[in-house]
Amino acid sequence: MIISSKITDEKWIWVKIPKTGTRAYSQLFYPDKESQLHFHHTFHELYIQNQKKYSGFTVVRHPASRFVSALKHLADINHLGSLPCDSIKNLVNFLYDNFYENCLPKHNKTLQSIFGLDYINYHESFFKTQVHWAYHPKVVWFKYENLTTFNNWLKTQLGIDSVGIKRVGEVKSSELQHLNFHDPEFVKVMQYLFLDDYTVYGYSTDT
Repeated sequence: MIISSKITDEKWIWVKIPKTGTRAYSQLFYPDKESQLHFHHTFHELYIQNQKKYSGFTVVRHPASRFVSALKHLADINHLGSLPCDSIKNLVNFLYDNFYENCLPKHNKTLQSIFGLDYINYHESFFKTQVHWAYHPKVVWFKYENLTTFNNWLKTQLGIDSVGIKRVGEVKSSELQHLNFHDPEFVKVMQYLFLDDYTVYGYSTDT
């Protein structure tokens, strides 16, 4: 998505990484079009589409927190498929067995068999690293855990005031409350699958 600065009219590519507050910011940037704009593309895709003209910006999130949010969302919409969520141990083993290092699905049939769907792009987006979406020297990134910094940048760089921004799409499911996502083995598998995100964006397995 292209965002124009209200200060300089400079154009920026907004990279919308799934599970990083994109719905709320879509409403802020384009309040009348949010329902039509909830699509996710990599910076590289948008950069090429726009003749390599613009720099980009994005928000990243702690890899484990982002993945847990995705799991809870899938539980909310009853799309956990065959993910074994009866215990954290079974879930960890399943993730190790079914996904490559850095969380890229082995092939589409893997996701199709897990979720029982032919159209798996939506589910696949949660199993890709944030590096996949936005790693590029022309992308400025901010942490979800400190949105104040991002909001200040929006105001000073783009002239967009985030005061009154409303959170949307909040997870409501209690189906996964029995799982301890602080379990050391779960933390370990998150670091294994999302190694690039931990490294590039400076996240620790302790947080």
